Amino acid sequence: MKAKFLFIAILAIFTIFTGCSNDDSRADLNASTVALSTKAKAQIAAASDIYQLTNEDVVVDYVKNNKKLPNYYITKSVAQKAGWVASKGNLCTVLPGKAIGGDVFGNREGLLPKKTGRTYYEADLNYNCGNRNADRLIMSNDGLVYVTKDHYQTFTQK
Repeated sequence: MKAKFLFIAILAIFTIFTGCSNDDSRADLNASTVALSTKAKAQIAAASDIYQLTNEDVVVDYVKNNKKLPNYYITKSVAQKAGWVASKGNLCTVLPGKAIGGDVFGNREGLLPKKTGRTYYEADLNYNCGNRNADRLIMSNDGLVYVTKDHYQTFTQK
């Protein structure tokens, strides 16, 4: 008798849950809303993380101690191959947790000291997703470190 009652109860519950909704698209809509919310949360978290990781003090300290950029920096060409378009400001969407850095800085204006064999490299600082700002770290292969906050107009040695 108990088994029969349990079977009827399970059958009734199954019927209620499967028979109450004739609109499967509502479940699909709810699932995609949850997925979008999760994606949005991930993008917000990535933006917060990359801003902290590219903080001027953090990057300058790392470069001075390690003589190289942190591994979350990637060159423009690597980012472009992955789908980054600078004018769209889509780096955090295409490559969450990454920032632009490691490309050669030409020093064409000659504002930084020149020396035979010296090569300068640039990296974004204080990046908060979206379009890149004017803050850059400039480092040389022989240990010089500079910061510009006005897109290469002036430099402060660190």
